[in-house]
Amino acid sequence: MSIESTEAPPRPPCPAPANFAREVDAYDRHAEVGRWAGPRHRMTYRRLGQGPPLVLVPGIASTYRSYALLLNKLAERFSTVVFDYPGDDPADGARLGRITHEHLVDDLFGLFDHLRIGRAFLFGPSFGSTIVFKALRREPRRFPKSAVQGGFAYRRFSPAERLALRLGRLVPGSMARLPLREKILDWNNKAQFPTPVVDRWPWYVEDNGRTPIGPFAHRLDLLAGLDLRSILKDIPVEVLLLQGNEDRVVTRPHFDELLAGLPNAQGAIMPMVGHQPHVTHAEALASTLLDFFLPCAPGGCPGDRAEDRGR
Repeated sequence: MSIESTEAPPRPPCPAPANFAREVDAYDRHAEVGRWAGPRHRMTYRRLGQGPPLVLVPGIASTYRSYALLLNKLAERFSTVVFDYPGDDPADGARLGRITHEHLVDDLFGLFDHLRIGRAFLFGPSFGSTIVFKALRREPRRFPKSAVQGGFAYRRFSPAERLALRLGRLVPGSMARLPLREKILDWNNKAQFPTPVVDRWPWYVEDNGRTPIGPFAHRLDLLAGLDLRSILKDIPVEVLLLQGNEDRVVTRPHFDELLAGLPNAQGAIMPMVGHQPHVTHAEALASTLLDFFLPCAPGGCPGDRAEDRGR
């Protein structure tokens, strides 16, 4: 008598992490670069993909390059948009001293009008979350769903941030010139770069150094007087809150405060993740956002079925 084996078939090996530099090159080759002559500066934006609009509202000290892998993945099902803040391009004509946080929200809606976007999904990491929250409160009907990562409604400044703010008013050039920058980045982020993607660490440090000091200090200054806790209750939009469990930059209490204050929020803690999942865990982050924004029907997502793949 023969006995059939009940062992499960071996699982296929996990795919190797993407090469980040190659993903940036691919993004640069395929993304459309445009400019909008807004009332306060000439905004540079980039578009990639087809489908419903998804606008990424950037963090405080990242160029578009750090989001390239994430955007490449999201562009498989969305028309993605990412934009620069005032001053990121020294030739954009921005007068930072006259630009308020509310103006950044105005510019987001101005970009929508320029691109003829009626409704869109929003994703705002870190600093970008504050612009997302104000936009959701102002015109909630334009946003079917939104997500933030490392978000907050109010922040007290760390000693490193206060130092950067003071130096930013005095030192020209990019953040690569700031003293102790790499040591601060190392303390806050390096431990959360897993071994399989350790090659992304020097790339991240280099890209962080591209951010101009003046605009970075300006955005920090905007946060110094910002407190959005009172408006959270007025945001009816469904919001996904993502929080890295090892995030040293925006810590767990900020996540808890948002989860308690937003009336239609759901939260997810990402284990072994820090403040830069768009670099360290971009593939998983993209998958999470795709599942939240456009959940698949019971029959599967478009392209998953054999008959779809053969087309």
